[in-house]
Amino acid sequence: MIRQTQTDRKGLVSSTAKWWSKAEGKEKRDMVINEVRLNEDFRRVQKAVQQPQQGQWTNWDNALQKSLTWNEIWHMAPLRISFLIRSVFDLLPSNANLVRWGKKENPICPLCQGRQTTEHVLSSCKIALSQGRYTWRHNRILQELAVIISTAKGETNLPKTNALIFTTEGGAKSWHGRQVRTANQKKCIQVVMTGMFQQTFRNGSVFPV
Repeated sequence: MIRQTQTDRKGLVSSTAKWWSKAEGKEKRDMVINEVRLNEDFRRVQKAVQQPQQGQWTNWDNALQKSLTWNEIWHMAPLRISFLIRSVFDLLPSNANLVRWGKKENPICPLCQGRQTTEHVLSSCKIALSQGRYTWRHNRILQELAVIISTAKGETNLPKTNALIFTTEGGAKSWHGRQVRTANQKKCIQVVMTGMFQQTFRNGSVFPV
């Protein structure tokens, strides 16, 4: 049984087949153009698969997408843009690439003695992972936040200010006003409320205690 070949992500039987024998005029020309375009795309993909660097885009189907707007790119530092583009196409100066470019003779990672590719440097070195190098920056930020929240938590235990007593003219009637915290106390409470998170440090302690 022969049916129309599915070439995109549409559902099955979502489009009808177009037959050359039943086409006329412009429809035939469009079918010829489409067939030529498909053949050229197939040849282009075949060539790209054989290129280890320029053909990296052929493996992007399973890659995590990174959404960048033109506004973000415009305000991004040039070196950061260069790093992003070169990392996507595996053009960063790792030892493996330096050997490929004739700039170095040894592609070995100095930490784990494995082959040092871009992927290895960014996320795959076992020694760097065991030493906490990949998470050091993130953990340092969490540690600073933990100190700030711990300090703010102690400041919120201050006694409340005395409520004001309002009295009518002549003293016939009086009542207590609402007890209000100071601005600094409110700020400390907001910091603690927004920072109630748990953080596991390398020594095993959990914040907040």
